Amino acid sequence: MRPDMISPCIPVLGRFGLGTGTLASLGRAASLPEVSGLLDEMEINELRTIDTADCYGSGDCERLLGKAMAGRRSKFSLITKGGIRYGNLPGPLRPFNQFLKKGIQKLGYRQCFESFYLRKCLDQSLRRLGSEQVEAFLLHDPSAEVASSSEIAELFFSIKQQGKARFTGVSSGDTDVLRAAINNAACDLIECPAHLRVPAAMLEIWEVCQSRGIHVVGNYIFEPSALWLTGGNRLEAMRGSAGLLPDHATILCGTKNPYPLRASYQWALDPLPLTQAMRLRQVESL
Repeated sequence: MRPDMISPCIPVLGRFGLGTGTLASLGRAASLPEVSGLLDEMEINELRTIDTADCYGSGDCERLLGKAMAGRRSKFSLITKGGIRYGNLPGPLRPFNQFLKKGIQKLGYRQCFESFYLRKCLDQSLRRLGSEQVEAFLLHDPSAEVASSSEIAELFFSIKQQGKARFTGVSSGDTDVLRAAINNAACDLIECPAHLRVPAAMLEIWEVCQSRGIHVVGNYIFEPSALWLTGGNRLEAMRGSAGLLPDHATILCGTKNPYPLRASYQWALDPLPLTQAMRLRQVESL
């Protein structure tokens, strides 16, 4: 893949970041000291990017991050997401939010991508994070129709003009959705799975992103079935994924522990050559 255009997100997001999907999980949430320790580790290694979402822990993840970043917000680049409904009970009722979220989704009200709702999501995220702006605001698993809509383009342009987000885009594992998103003029970046078993269509999307200057953020690097291709070797899985991704893509490591964060960062700095990474993908068919 050749770097036809340089994404403006590159100096802001960097090569590696922290995924926070499990920091506020029901029954096994991280403590504030644990989250502060993770951010300390990021500072030591000069890592900036933190990826989160309003629905992670029904807002509790963003609250934790906001507290842990107090006094050092400028040292981090924040990606958050909106569009998935969640419980938002206040104060002493907050512990029931995650149960409420499950109930809402079981009733069939899992998502909403109306502009008024997304604006509300972003404003609430900013309050929880203790910030006037996030570096990126993404739609959380929208349909292809939503990702390509003119209404979403107008929303994205508006929140960037208002200074509430520097960049906008879509988070999805669906290649049809991502294909629709990168054809939306207001899409600056996509977040998607980046393990060794991603479909060939994903590699094609990454190539288009690189040619257009659309930034790629890769998650689910250690997807279990992809680890099988390397015999369970996490180092090779990370290096292989890093080799497949476009130049300068951001790779996320989801963890509560500083050690795997540090180790994964070192592995990501040493990607496999593309030919070797592609060879690993073909192990399954041998």
